[in-house]
Amino acid sequence: MSEGPSIIFLKNKLQRYKGKTVSKVSGDSTIDESLFENATLIDIQTFGKNFLFIFKEFFAAIEVNLVGNVLVNKRKKIAAGFSFHFEENEINFYNSDVKVFQGKPTDHFNFKTDISKPEFDADFILNELQSNHHDEKIGAALLNQNILAGVGPIIRTETLYHAKIHPDSLIKAIPEKKLIFLLKMVVDYAEEFLTLLKTDSVEKNALIFEKKNCPKDKFPLVIAEVGKVKTYVCEKCQKLFV
Repeated sequence: MSEGPSIIFLKNKLQRYKGKTVSKVSGDSTIDESLFENATLIDIQTFGKNFLFIFKEFFAAIEVNLVGNVLVNKRKKIAAGFSFHFEENEINFYNSDVKVFQGKPTDHFNFKTDISKPEFDADFILNELQSNHHDEKIGAALLNQNILAGVGPIIRTETLYHAKIHPDSLIKAIPEKKLIFLLKMVVDYAEEFLTLLKTDSVEKNALIFEKKNCPKDKFPLVIAEVGKVKTYVCEKCQKLFV
């Protein structure tokens, strides 16, 4: 599963395509490919785990499950799900969801929920958690992209450990000060995550993600897999609020 900062990191590498004309798009998606013919790519932005390719009157939102599913001027043995073709270059997306929207990204996405946007509003998220998701577990809520766009397994694992909150804690039982601190940690760690990507050292610097023991007291971590997402928890350091 991808993380918002990983999408930003790759987006920064694609900026050279701004201002370029798309010769065509291809793939097995059901979108109207004729929309893109000879269209100028005005900007490339992100929202959570989505790339946003901005054109004059519309934009394409491409949700990427893994950063490795985006290849520039390279192809896998299987056909790409969606591809942008330029005069001499191409961007290929695999196992990704593509949607086309009319207008601007802010017409369709709430930037207050994106952990890496200047518009991120912690008070708004706190109210959302306490009002509409109070009976849910905090670990699941953190991965809900409608609540916190850009949070993936690493950010969830590391921030819950920093905040000393067990992922199975019920939101309604977590003290408000703890939730406020957790949201601050999410934003701060997302920024740190992006910096660590530059030296390919995210997992090396992670405290418990993909580790076996707690770095504080060497207590064995509880490692569980729910769906395709692994959870790492120190049951000695992280309190269960129920």
